[in-house]
Amino acid sequence: MYIIRRAYQVKPGQSREAAKLLKKITNIYTESGQRGKTIVYYNAGTLPSPKNELNRVYMQWASEILDSPYREENEFPDFGDVNEKLTPLLDDSDGPVTWIEFWEEFK
Repeated sequence: MYIIRRAYQVKPGQSREAAKLLKKITNIYTESGQRGKTIVYYNAGTLPSPKNELNRVYMQWASEILDSPYREENEFPDFGDVNEKLTPLLDDSDGPVTWIEFWEEFK
């Protein structure tokens, strides 16, 4: 089993709004059958955390296989205007605004 975590660096004060939009995206993926249960979480500075993880929002899900989203038979679901609403909330002032991490679960 693989754990996949997508991280987003957002502008200060925008974590909760970005989390709401990312939850909409995860629901669209789940409803289209492309992902199982996905959790969205963030820390906007109200909880203890490493300083470099403030204003970060994460989407995390599990998958039995790692598969390219660009494979021939894959059709991307329609996200409407959610991505357009998310983009202005991302912080590109110091490095990438988003990245993806892959982890292998130990059972």
